[in-house]
Parts: sequence; structure tokens; C-alpha cells
Amino acid sequence: MKKILQYIRNHGAWAFAFMIAMASPILGPLAALSPLYPLAFASGTAVVLLTRNLRISLPMAFLVLACAASIILANPLPIFQPWVRLCYSLLVFIVLSPLLSSPTLEEFRIRLYEWVMRLSVFIGVASFFCYFAGINYMTTFYKASPGTAGLFGGLTVQSMLLGPMAGIGFIHLLYRTLKEMMTYGTLSLPRLFMMLACLCSVLLSASRGAFLSTAAAAGYLFFMFLKDKPRQLLKTVVCLLLVSGAAYPFMGYFASGMISKQEANEKSGGTFSSREILWNDRKREFLDSPVYGVGFASQRIVSYAVSLRTGVIEPGTSYGAIFAMTGLMGGLPFMYILLTNILKRPFPRRYGAPVSPAQATLVFFSLHMVTEGYVFAAGASLGAVFWCSLGAAAAYRHQTHTHPLEKPRHTYSRKTSSATTRQPF
Repeated sequence: MKKILQYIRNHGAWAFAFMIAMASPILGPLAALSPLYPLAFASGTAVVLLTRNLRISLPMAFLVLACAASIILANPLPIFQPWVRLCYSLLVFIVLSPLLSSPTLEEFRIRLYEWVMRLSVFIGVASFFCYFAGINYMTTFYKASPGTAGLFGGLTVQSMLLGPMAGIGFIHLLYRTLKEMMTYGTLSLPRLFMMLACLCSVLLSASRGAFLSTAAAAGYLFFMFLKDKPRQLLKTVVCLLLVSGAAYPFMGYFASGMISKQEANEKSGGTFSSREILWNDRKREFLDSPVYGVGFASQRIVSYAVSLRTGVIEPGTSYGAIFAMTGLMGGLPFMYILLTNILKRPFPRRYGAPVSPAQATLVFFSLHMVTEGYVFAAGASLGAVFWCSLGAAAAYRHQTHTHPLEKPRHTYSRKTSSATTRQPF
């Protein structure tokens, strides 16, 4: 226990505590602690506003102003409570996003991001074992007929949380593996097993969006790390194809739910038939009001009548939600912020890593947000993880040296007395 507490202290105790609050709406065992989620953001905002030497990100500030202007100009229905939701989102932006920054805040955001990545790996690996142990917290929170595809959530309260969280965990482990291989030429077998467990959890969740986003982000990492070594890149692609072919029968067992969901959607009219109606709604809303949208966290075209009774919004896509709700005023700044933090090199070239781990996570989210609309949902835990990753990517980019969590540790080889370096998990 003393070693665990020391590990937490060394890697940011406050960041760890904030991660627990963020995890409470995700993990079934922590569901009783979910009131900590809004409390953490309210307290965090107060701390941030008291921080000295704050810098303001103009693109983020313009995005916030565009959200407010969309409410004023579009005058959305009161049932959606746009001003309340904007205030809640502002708490998330202040704590996690690059809206306000300082050296201390950037240090905190990187450490918080690292804790969230550890959480993602834990969810992916533990849920894999939960499947064989018969543990499924989703059935505690959601009732559905037996045999329905996509009912395995593992340790999470929803399969649509398990898929992306396990996918993010896989991408983070892959980043660490590639970095270690390129720097030291070594390979960790336990890490490879954890990657396999995370990938199986993605398949068990039956989330097609999470699986496709994981595959695309993995391809991005392989390209970025091996683009200057075309022969090694080609060998890696060939090896991956061979391994995928050999593992297909084995992985098919875990992907049975995803296959069943895909077959059901094809019978309904298309691969993403469950999303196409919502995508068309967002398209029509944007075309009706392309400049300032229909209002932040609001809808003008409502396909589900329950939204008019409860105010709950199901946009179906984050990009569609941004452009439909805030128009070009909010959509263009958001795309600039996202692409800037994905494309810009995070470290000086002498440090070797072509991208930061947060950039790989943002690539995952950039694809996953096509099919899920959580970007402006302050109470959605996936939305918080996205803004956490965005804030960390900006923080990595502003570092003049590698972050303490990225600094190599010195160890000594048994064969030689010369010092070698290892990266922490």
C-alpha cells in the first residue's frame, strides 16, 4: 500500500483524484460517486481562475463566444436549457481545454491525461477478464432482451463507453510500444498481452465506431513512427496482415456481437442506418442556419419526441452537432483547434517522438466523433476525456523539453556499465 501511495504522489495526487471523479460516471463500481463529477469541475474552475499568469487561447475564446452568440441569435427552445448547459461546458473548458493555460495548468493536464490513459488500459484489460467471469455492469443499469447485440459493458455502465475507452487504452499502449521499440529496440510481452485484451474488449462492446477509430489511430501511429523507414513500415504492414489473418477465427469469437449488429443494420437499410436519420437532421439544421446555427446544445429538428419532453439531446455526430448548433461561427474555430493540435509537432526533433501520446488519442476521437455526439455534452464522460486529451496535446506542444512523465529513466545494463534509458509505463 505504501508503494501505491508513493506512486500516486509521484505522478500527481491531485490529478489522480480528479481522474477518480471523471471515472465515476464510467465505472459501474464507482457509480455511487458520480456526484463528484460536477463537483470536481466546479472546484477545478475556482482553482484555475485563482492561478497566476494565465494565458488565453484566442481560438478557444472565439469558440465560447460563438456558442453564446448562437443562443442569443437563434433563441432555442427553453426545454433544452442552453444557458445552463453552456455554463456547465464552460467549467469543462476552463479545467481541461487550452482556453486558459499556465505552466502549472499544463503540468496538471498532462498528468491528468496520463492517469486517464491508465484508467483506459485498466478498463480494457479488466473488462476482458470480466467477460469470462460473467461480470457485466451494463445489465445493472440497462434492461434489454437477451441476445441483443452490444450488451456487454464489462466494468463500465454502457457498452458504448467500454468500446472507446478500451480503444483509447489500446492506442496508448501501442504508442508506448512503438516508442520503446524505436528508441531501445525492446518489446514488452506483458504490454502486448494488455493490448490484445484491450482490443478484445473493443470487439466485445460491439461498437463499430470504436473499432474503426482504433484501427485508424493505430495506422496513424505506425505511419508516424515508421514513415522515415519505408522498408520497416512495409515489413510491419505485411506482419500485421499475416497476424490478422491468423487471428481471424479467434477474434471472430469476440466480434460476434459486432457482426450481429452490422447484419441487423444492413437489413434496416445501411451500414449506419441507426445514425443516418440523425445525420440528415443535423445537415438540415445547418443548412437552415449556416452562420450561427440553431443554438448551443439545442435542436430545431427533433426526430425523437422524448427530447421535447425531457430536453435530452441525441445529435448522432459531434461534427454535425457543432456545425448545426453553432454554425460556421463555432464549427470553423473548433476544426482549427482540433487540427492544430493533431498536426503540429509536439516536441523538438532531438527528442525523437514524432507525435505526443495525446495526439494519437485525438486522432481516435477525430474519427469516433463522426458517429457519437458528445463533444458539447459537459455531463458526458467521453466528452470530458476528449477535452482532457485536447488540453494535454496543447500542453505537450508548449513544453520546451519533454514532460517529467516522458523523461527517460536511467538504468544500467548487466552486459555493460554504460547507462541506458527506459520509458515509464
